[in-house]
Amino acid sequence: MKYFAFILGCMAVCALAFAQDGAEILETEATEEYFQNANEQQQQAAQAQAQTPSQSVIYVFFNNQPCQTCPQAIEMIEEVYNQNFLNNYALYTINYGEDTGSGFAQTYGLSNPLEVVMVDVAGGEVQGYQKIEGLQDMVSSPQAFNEYFISQVNGYLGGE
Repeated sequence: MKYFAFILGCMAVCALAFAQDGAEILETEATEEYFQNANEQQQQAAQAQAQTPSQSVIYVFFNNQPCQTCPQAIEMIEEVYNQNFLNNYALYTINYGEDTGSGFAQTYGLSNPLEVVMVDVAGGEVQGYQKIEGLQDMVSSPQAFNEYFISQVNGYLGGE
């Protein structure tokens, strides 16, 4: 009888330990699922913000086959933006060659290795967009590049 009580006690302890481990596994899975869902929601919110911005946006799109001067042009765009438009407009640099879900390529007719698109937003609604053409061909003349980029942005988005 002592052995039976001992075995029964051991089984009860094991069952309790197993139940706690099972609860911890369920809790861990639930926690991981929560954070995964939260992360997905944050990504969806960021994508929605990019697609329906609250302020005018300058998009710098590139694809997986960049031109020889594209990296330098992107750096120059970011530099001019930081010096002239940082507080006025948002700037997003997006690899549209890897972007399968947002529809940027169709929306803006993207086909070149480097595309710069200005999106005019007023009152939370997109008013229209315009492309800036040929920046990658102007990197050899930084002053002309800067002046052209600034004049295009000011001309379409209204300047400061």
